[in-house]
Formats: sequence, structure tokens, C-alpha cells
Amino acid sequence: MNPQPSGIRTVAVALRPWRRRVGAIVVLWVALTLFTGLIGLRPDVPRLAAILVASGALAWFAVDHLASQQVVVWPLTDTELSAGNRGNDYHVVGLATRLEGANARPEGRAELVHQLHTRLSEIIRERLFAKHGIVIEEEPRWAEGVMPRELWDFLVTIPPPDLYRPDRLDQILRRIEQW
Repeated sequence: MNPQPSGIRTVAVALRPWRRRVGAIVVLWVALTLFTGLIGLRPDVPRLAAILVASGALAWFAVDHLASQQVVVWPLTDTELSAGNRGNDYHVVGLATRLEGANARPEGRAELVHQLHTRLSEIIRERLFAKHGIVIEEEPRWAEGVMPRELWDFLVTIPPPDLYRPDRLDQILRRIEQW
């Protein structure tokens, strides 16, 4: 039987990534309290702690979220489109980071391929409904008849394991755009 961890241990495990930050707040709080006491002021210790915690949380939120907001340059395969094409949407940055990571590390590739396949399938289904008013589940034969063969095969087959690669992704995206 595995005993339940104590409340203090649970908090310590949850704060492990934040140890330095929490430690910095505590050290700064103690230093400011001692300093204000030494210069003859009567520090409001709880209010000072609340101000430091709020300021630290706001600063760390900004640092954590702005660090992932880099401008991404997408290396496109055809040169006429690649000049000056920049993406600064955080969704684009996140996807670019995940695609780059998938090339470097195998863990998470299968999940990324599944998510890409799901999202691209949704886009194809939306296009099918917008262009022809067909819902694929209700009229699969009609859908197959009006869709390009590559897109139909993409929808009804298991996604290729290398869908995360830019050249492979570029092929399907271009076919969706041309349709």
C-alpha cells in the first residue's frame, strides 16, 4: 500500500520548478524588511510581502510568455514566397517550435502527427462543406466524387509518420489551398 504524501510534501513538489523564484521573493522580502527597520521606518510586513508576490508574479508571467513570442521565419520551399514571410502569431510560433522539436527528438512525434492530421482533416471537411455543402459522414460517396483524390486519401487513411516534415506538410497544404 502506497501512503499518501503529506500536504507539505505535495506543496514542495509543486513548487520545485519555482524554488529559485520563491527563494528570491523571500530573500528580497527579508532584506527590505530589515532595511526599512534599520533606517527607522516601521515596515508593514504583510503588505510588503503581498506587493513583492504580486510584482514577482506579474514580472514572471511577462517573462515566461514573452520569451515564446519570437518572430518565426518559415523557410518555404519556393523562393518567390519566402521573401519577407514572417509569422508572429503565438500559435504559429508554438507550431514552429513543435515541428522543429519533432525533427530533433522522436518523443512526441506521434502525438504531433495525430494533431496535424486531425486539424488538416477538419480544414478539408470545412472546405468541402463550404464549397459543396456536403458533410462527409452523411454523404461519403458524394464527398469522394467532388474531392481531389489526394485529399480523400488523406482523410480516410492513417496519417503518414513523417507528416511533421516541412516538405511533406507543404504538399498537403498546397493541395488544400489549390482545391
